[in-house]
Amino acid sequence: MPRPKDAVKALLMPFAFVLAVAAGAHVTGQTVLRALVVWGALELLIYPARYQWNDIRGFVADQQHPAERDRGRLPGPIERARARVGASGAVAVSRLGLTAALALALPSLHLAGMLAGVTAAVFGAALAYEALRTRGTGRSRTVPPPVRPAVVALWIVVGAGYAVRGTTGLALAVDLGRRPALAVSAAVALWAFGIAFVTSRWVLESLAFARPDHGRLIWTVRTEQAREHLLTLVRWLPSHPAGAAPADWAPLRRRTSPAAPWNVAAVAAGAAAAVTGLLLTAHVPAGRAVAAAVLGAVTTSVVVLLPRGRPAAVLAGSAAHLALLFLTAQPRPLPALLPWLSLMAAYLTFSSRCPNTIGVLPARVRSLALAPLVPLARAVVGQATWEAVRRSADGPR
Repeated sequence: MPRPKDAVKALLMPFAFVLAVAAGAHVTGQTVLRALVVWGALELLIYPARYQWNDIRGFVADQQHPAERDRGRLPGPIERARARVGASGAVAVSRLGLTAALALALPSLHLAGMLAGVTAAVFGAALAYEALRTRGTGRSRTVPPPVRPAVVALWIVVGAGYAVRGTTGLALAVDLGRRPALAVSAAVALWAFGIAFVTSRWVLESLAFARPDHGRLIWTVRTEQAREHLLTLVRWLPSHPAGAAPADWAPLRRRTSPAAPWNVAAVAAGAAAAVTGLLLTAHVPAGRAVAAAVLGAVTTSVVVLLPRGRPAAVLAGSAAHLALLFLTAQPRPLPALLPWLSLMAAYLTFSSRCPNTIGVLPARVRSLALAPLVPLARAVVGQATWEAVRRSADGPR
């Protein structure tokens, strides 16, 4: 499975489905079964095939990445490129073949149109991404590189996959063809969230190319590493604290420029998420939707610009949204709040990460999840093997 640290993205489609159900969407057992099958195809077949294509195209550059061993990309060495690329390509094609076979094997679930549409959307976005990455990277070793249009376009395109995942979940519970306003607002919210998430993660990944030197960061990068889409973002990093190792530094816990791409995208996502919450629960007039968008943008901006008080700002923002929902007699106010609140919870999480904790659950969550299994695992695999597995689960150091 490529991208082992990106497994959290697989939750987006079922989460959007559950949000729609919480907001009043009517589902049957067959609806749930169909959603589960589409989810499995999307995350085990379609997206892994897309990631394998990305790894094949970036094979040479990935072998030269400073953190190559920990990134979960197509393994080297570069001398075995033909064998590695051939094997990965064969598996990717097989995955797409299995997707088609799944639609044919379960005709009662009417999967053909949905899976064909999702596959086309995923690979359409991938084509745009790969073209822009080829055009916008591998040209500069300056840090930060100049802000080039192709790189900005690449930052925008990366949000498309999140829109595909989330709107697929909604479409499996709600007929979006009959609710175009909901489809548009949800797609905007999910797309903007994807931009915020990916650019904030890329700026953390850029720290693999940095080393501390007397309270400042020294960057070392070669043109052939083709990482301008990451390194262009470092212009918005806050000052590096003296003595902190780049791999253990969580820069987005501090205040960053409102113009940083992850902040601009988060505010746009907050505005659209507030509107999406309204439209999920009821049809509303345009004026009420505009008011929700303004409130969503304002409350998200407060969360973004007050790093030390972000949890309190989320609580205050939630109260403001609920007040508007109650004052306008909105049905199901709590489900209507959930899209914005979920976005803020995700923002609090990914803005607290450092390079060493990307894709790693917090220690307390891991402990709670593993505690019931520890005695059994130790008995089955032995103490030495269990300790090795536990150290691996803690992530790279």
